[in-house]
Amino acid sequence: MKRAALYIRVSTMEQAKEGYSIPAQTSKLTAYAKAKDYAIVNTYTDPGYSGAKMDRPGLQQMIRDVKKDKIDIVLVYKLDRLSRSQKNTLFLIEDVFAAHNVDFISMLESFDTSTPFGRATIGMLSVFAQLERDTITERMHMGRTERAKQGYYHGSGVVPIGYDYIDGELIINDYEAQIVREIFDLYVNQLKGQQHITRKMVKKYPDKVKTLTIVKYALQNPLYIGKISWDGNVYQGHHEPIISKEIFEKAQKIFKEKAKVGTTNSNQKALLAGLIYCGKCGAKVFREAGGGGSYKGKKYNYSYYTCRSVKKMMPSLVKDWDCKQKRIRSEEVERVVINEIKKLDLDKMKFEIDVSSKDIENEKRSIHREIDKLANQKKKLIDLYQFGNIEIESLNDRIDKINKRTDELEEESESLSLSDLHSHKLSVIESLSSFNWDNDDNIAKIDMIKKIIKRVELKDEQILISFLF
Repeated sequence: MKRAALYIRVSTMEQAKEGYSIPAQTSKLTAYAKAKDYAIVNTYTDPGYSGAKMDRPGLQQMIRDVKKDKIDIVLVYKLDRLSRSQKNTLFLIEDVFAAHNVDFISMLESFDTSTPFGRATIGMLSVFAQLERDTITERMHMGRTERAKQGYYHGSGVVPIGYDYIDGELIINDYEAQIVREIFDLYVNQLKGQQHITRKMVKKYPDKVKTLTIVKYALQNPLYIGKISWDGNVYQGHHEPIISKEIFEKAQKIFKEKAKVGTTNSNQKALLAGLIYCGKCGAKVFREAGGGGSYKGKKYNYSYYTCRSVKKMMPSLVKDWDCKQKRIRSEEVERVVINEIKKLDLDKMKFEIDVSSKDIENEKRSIHREIDKLANQKKKLIDLYQFGNIEIESLNDRIDKINKRTDELEEESESLSLSDLHSHKLSVIESLSSFNWDNDDNIAKIDMIKKIIKRVELKDEQILISFLF
């Protein structure tokens, strides 16, 4: 008696439809299994899950049980209960079920994969299931586009700060609207930066403003002057604006002016941006201006690498609210990092890469010799069959084993194809040998550092460096 597993899925939209409810599917599949004399070993249910994705608890548990040889056949009410994605459907049937000698039956379509017709039909039905999903997605997009053209917010996702979404329309939320006005006032009239504004808003409105993203979104969204932005286009909206057009345009002008100098003057000065972390709590470290002054007629400006947890400017980036990592002068950190790069034994690194390359090539040659031997074995087996010295069943079994082993060897050989990586490493080493750390500009230094360094950590006074190779 075959061990059968019932798989049942209902999405939120389909739970109320006749024939798609969990009890309805269970009842019909149970009756079908009884009629076929199958023993039901388990029922896997995914209520409220979309068929577009594989990340469903019931489905994943069933896959695990299939791989543990607990199931002989999988029953579903309809093909799209298993998946609405053509790619996922074929993967489940061919790479999971068939690979573990498990048959698949869709009751409504009246086919199963144990027959040639069922295997042919499965591909066609999967195409139509995918077509249905794509059609629904296209209709939803068209509906949202039409709403935007008519001046209504599309309503997908989070409601923008400053408004409530009621009966399909945006209605001003007085409390949140005040936050938006303060953000624009600080940015346009008081000329404060986004990070300064974020710190102030987080402190004043912790329940509404938690990250820099919210501030940046507000300052750039034409929604606040009564417009609807959708799919790259902007339409006149029906909702009441919170900000005047004049203030909004001033904010966009400031954005453009800062964009011209912001990257060059700030980000490009931080040689370790994106590579440096706190060694105590694991939070990101950023370059912070520390003030300036003059000495003997010369002006100076200090900057520091500071842990995000210590600064507490952006709560979402805080890893440990009690982190005590000291901030360290950025010039000192960058000097240490560059000096460590200069100390690298480039000749030794080249030698190790050359040795590694030779070892890999030798191993690949050995693998291909074994593949050639297997090809000769296959040829001899076919010759034996032609002369009647071997039965067809034995031939097929032995050739299947040879093919499987050949595939394994080819995958192993492919994984050893590191010549491109080795060439890249040699190119980086060559660039390092002629790089001028004293005279090249910051952009060139940043590019070179990213090619050779994986991570830098600050731990108390220590500067810990991890190289890529």
